[in-house]
Amino acid sequence: MYTADQFTSQWKRLHHPSMNVDGDVAFFHRLYGKLYRLVGQEARCFDSRKILPFLLYVENTIAVGLDGVYEYRYRSVGNVESRWCNRFDISATAYSEVHNLVGRAVADANHSALRQWMTESVLSADFTRLREMLVWFVRRDKTLRQVYPDLRYRKEMFLRLTGNKQTAKQMLWDDLAFNWHDKRGDSLTDTIAKQFHQEASFIEEKEKTLLKEAAEILDAIRSERLDTYTVIGITDGCTLTLRHRDGRVFQDVIFPMPVPGNVQNQYLVAQLVTYQDKTCINGCAVWLNKEALPIWNGEIVWRDILKKEQDAARLTYFTTMSGKRISLYEDLYTVPENPKKAKYADMGIYLDEPNIFDFLGSLKSSGSRLNGEVIYLGG
Repeated sequence: MYTADQFTSQWKRLHHPSMNVDGDVAFFHRLYGKLYRLVGQEARCFDSRKILPFLLYVENTIAVGLDGVYEYRYRSVGNVESRWCNRFDISATAYSEVHNLVGRAVADANHSALRQWMTESVLSADFTRLREMLVWFVRRDKTLRQVYPDLRYRKEMFLRLTGNKQTAKQMLWDDLAFNWHDKRGDSLTDTIAKQFHQEASFIEEKEKTLLKEAAEILDAIRSERLDTYTVIGITDGCTLTLRHRDGRVFQDVIFPMPVPGNVQNQYLVAQLVTYQDKTCINGCAVWLNKEALPIWNGEIVWRDILKKEQDAARLTYFTTMSGKRISLYEDLYTVPENPKKAKYADMGIYLDEPNIFDFLGSLKSSGSRLNGEVIYLGG
């Protein structure tokens, strides 16, 4: 079991270097100790290394509830807390104690260093800070990573473009941070904005104002996935005017580094993001010669990638916690056409599997009574 100093060191390593964890690290160390003692006594196969990743999920729940969105929206994720307990093979009683412990922690938390860092990153007016915050979630959030498509086709495309594994990997993370959309059509920035709006209802007035402001900024972000541009104007060494291959013009595009001197009428492949009324290159850009230009028609490239991702999902199956076998395509890409079913699905209730309504129906049909007791029914 980690001492306070050991835990603090490990906790910092799990977070972005720019995030100050001091505000609630003691809180999470206490929770770590309680989980360690509870699960360590009950588990048939105890591995203390699995506690810290679960604490990150709890931290996310306290901060903004981002993981919960995908936990309910995707059956392949399922109930994170239940899955975590099942890995330890603990009893139903011990699971209930873990659930209550986590519930009390979420209710008792009066500060979130993670939420503060996220808010400050959005409000900084510094695109690099915003981008690094989003990329940290893209790379480190295990729940989020479970709902991505098969990334090998994007990886292949970026590697073919750059010829460098490290640069290709960075372009992939940048793409997911701003251009990937979930089955509801929401980007990561869209989802965080919605959670910020929701969280603002439960926190003190000073932070509420900052959270609402950050949500409005996220709502206004506009991104362009990787495509080709022509340089049609130069303001200075880091600011250019670009014309998209479809004819749209982007004024005063900010590069993260000085551009070569003679770039007028040159071609490049890049991702763009408009944030707080400024358009920036999202990560790296690749200069092209005229011969290579036709190959990087974004509409054709992305249509091919998305088709391959969906075809791969059609061939992949998983089994839900209730034992139903479904394709990854159904989970990652489809939403019930019936509005009522779609609403339930977003709450983690699927009418083609045993659910809370079946449970309540069985109580009614058998004449059972709840006798005023509060029973936890999942979620």
